[in-house]
Amino acid sequence: MSTTVTTIDARAYLGAWLNALTGMTSADIKAMPTEKWSTSFGGCTRSPQDVVAETANLLNWTAEAMRGTVVATMEDAYPVATKEACATQDGAIATLAASSKNFNEALATASDETLQAEVTPPWQMPAPLFMIAQIAVSHVWYHDGQLNFMQCLLGDEKVHWMD
Repeated sequence: MSTTVTTIDARAYLGAWLNALTGMTSADIKAMPTEKWSTSFGGCTRSPQDVVAETANLLNWTAEAMRGTVVATMEDAYPVATKEACATQDGAIATLAASSKNFNEALATASDETLQAEVTPPWQMPAPLFMIAQIAVSHVWYHDGQLNFMQCLLGDEKVHWMD
């Protein structure tokens, strides 16, 4: 007799995808030239340091929301300490890994009711918390794409996370 799966574990899939994205992004962080780590490209982009710090901050904000603490302002949701922790590429990799772990721990223990509750994130667009969790994970990939683009601007066309 065969067994048919009738449900999908959305938490496990989302957490596994975050782990994969964290690995991909870490490979791209390592590949960024050190002298360009805190550089604004074209004078108006955020630096690689800034985009990784923002990524870590959104993962941490979402983790806290899943634990019941919804921080309403951008200033409080995105602490400067995260940017400081990302001052070096090794620091950024460690910060992103810790934020991903924090997110996955909160996701694993959040109730269905918590994940279905509508919350207002710092960007003031209310949505169910699980949708915001998906945004936070997608946000990692979005910013990894920015790192890839910055690397291309510097003449590096390798896909580092496939090595």
